[in-house]
Amino acid sequence: DPSPAPSWRGREYDAAASGGAEYFRRACALQDAALELLRVAVADRISVISTQIQDALNLPKVPLKADKLEASLVYTRFHGISKRSNKLITIARRRLDALGDGSVAAVGYEDLLTLCRNTYCGAREVLLTSTVRNHMDILKERHGLVGMTRLASVFLIRLCTVETALYLDFFGDPDKRRHPRKAVKGSVQTNDEGKSEEGDEDKEERNQEAAATRRQQHNNTNNNNNNNNKVPAAATLASQILSEDSTFRDAEFQSMLGGLCSSLHRTIRRGLVSILDLDVLCQVVSVLREERSVANKSPTTMAAARAVSGVIQDAQERLIFCANTALHKEVVRFKPTPADLNYPGKFLGEKPKAAIVIEDDKRDSKEPSSTEERKEEVNDPSATSDPNDAVAAQLRVYESWFPPMRSVLRILSKIFRVVEPRVFEDIALQSVQSCTKSLKEGSIYILRASGQIHADLFLVKHLLILREQLSPFDIQLRSVERQLDFSEAGKAVSRFLANRNRRLFSMSTENALITLLREGVSVQESSVDSKRDLEDCLRSACNDFIEHTSSSLLGPIAIFVDQCKNAVGSGSGSTDVLIKAPFMNAVLVKGVFSKALENLEGALENVSKQMHLYLENTATQSILMKPVVRKMTRSLEEARRFVGEVPDGANNWEEGAKEEVLKLSEAFETKVKSTTSKHGTR
Repeated sequence: DPSPAPSWRGREYDAAASGGAEYFRRACALQDAALELLRVAVADRISVISTQIQDALNLPKVPLKADKLEASLVYTRFHGISKRSNKLITIARRRLDALGDGSVAAVGYEDLLTLCRNTYCGAREVLLTSTVRNHMDILKERHGLVGMTRLASVFLIRLCTVETALYLDFFGDPDKRRHPRKAVKGSVQTNDEGKSEEGDEDKEERNQEAAATRRQQHNNTNNNNNNNNKVPAAATLASQILSEDSTFRDAEFQSMLGGLCSSLHRTIRRGLVSILDLDVLCQVVSVLREERSVANKSPTTMAAARAVSGVIQDAQERLIFCANTALHKEVVRFKPTPADLNYPGKFLGEKPKAAIVIEDDKRDSKEPSSTEERKEEVNDPSATSDPNDAVAAQLRVYESWFPPMRSVLRILSKIFRVVEPRVFEDIALQSVQSCTKSLKEGSIYILRASGQIHADLFLVKHLLILREQLSPFDIQLRSVERQLDFSEAGKAVSRFLANRNRRLFSMSTENALITLLREGVSVQESSVDSKRDLEDCLRSACNDFIEHTSSSLLGPIAIFVDQCKNAVGSGSGSTDVLIKAPFMNAVLVKGVFSKALENLEGALENVSKQMHLYLENTATQSILMKPVVRKMTRSLEEARRFVGEVPDGANNWEEGAKEEVLKLSEAFETKVKSTTSKHGTR
């Protein structure tokens, strides 16, 4: 009865003020009886209906099929009792609002509403859990983990929306429903007082159940014909059932939805722990992010969004673990074989063979060897393709890269924007450091196997590619590493033991234990900048190439200049030692320049050929050759200066000998500039 509350509302009953305790006792008895009737009509009715459905459908032993769930008794029977239950719950809620929070009588109504919500949520969870879990397992078996992820998310979004609509039918406020459910033909109509035009309540329930069954069957038919439109249908339904009514945010109901949606986490997590493929994990995360954005659009599906978020975190953790494992295996512990460092053989069309050796004495004998693991990766996929095909040419270029660098770029490109930015930057920082170290070790091997120019160009080429490929990621590659320094711990312990007046239990900074820790342990911070280290390594590699190439092209002239510098240095700046030196003999000097000029053309052709082999960009070749030419020009100028310091007649320098050497030097310089200019514009 929504009549006004008695005069004792909001305060303890005073028997003396009211005129008698009997009135209060009878009022409490009537209230208890009314609450008991409401409990029987709502909570007990829900429990009975739930038990009947379980017996009829043999739940939870035999799960229902997901496509028949909404048309089954699980929904039709509950829809049948929802209208009457909502009326009774509305009476209790209005009475509670009228009494106020501080009223003694309000406690009973609060307990009743809590009991009804808990009973309802418990019954729904028992009826749906087995069906939801069984549907998840079926989707995984039929569609695999990636396909199951999308379909299961759509199913949960639909389930949350339908369950919210049913919950509002029971516990929602009718006055706040913006789109009240239209009456269905054949259902029982009510008058303004909420009384049934037909006095028989059981008949009303039967009519409502029949109407609900017809509606659910109609919806189920539409869903079967339009499987691809489940999410829009759910969103439409959500917009129809929501208004200012926030009853669906009740903690009990949201907890029940969370329990149902946890089946997604349970099923996908079991599949994630066995996946090693980074592509599959990236697809799972991408699909889950899309479905989470859909679930976040409606407040009715927040439980599904929370469940999807939890699965995303697990998938990202698995992805990070697999990426770190792959980087550690393919980069950090990578030990190249001659086939991996077959430079310049890889550029000359020689087919690289699988080869990776992992040093691990505890390797399981059943684990496939790393050589077998990389056979498909290193085999040239374009061997049978058209040589003129651009894709095949790009694949050949990709296959010519050093395997550790190829692995780093491949893994980073996969996990970019799939994991959190900070995590990605940390993985990139460590992988770039390991890759740079591996490239340096590879250049040392190539130096012994193929020569200096191949080692220099190998390092320059791969460092340029690494820097270029990292630029789209837009990361800083910086971090601060902190380490504990115990170098002073021994001295601190000695001072601690020698101090007889130490205060162990002092509550100030003079406490002996605190002093021991402060003096004996310190934190050392160091800044790590992988991008700067990469630039320094590239700069050093270019300088080495310039130095070695200029010395190789100059040939004996470079040796002659070094001998002159050493002679002048040993003579404390005097030219007497230089003039009398055996290597300054005119005949020998002329032979040095003649031999260098004779070998120059072949050396230039070889350098140009190797640069075209390693560096496809002519602009890069030109940038590298300009410092080489400048360094050679300076060396020739120094050689001419040393020759000019020798007086005529000394050390067989007859008249005209200097002119011949100068002409050879100028011819050498002219040929270097003309040849490099021609190759630079080619």
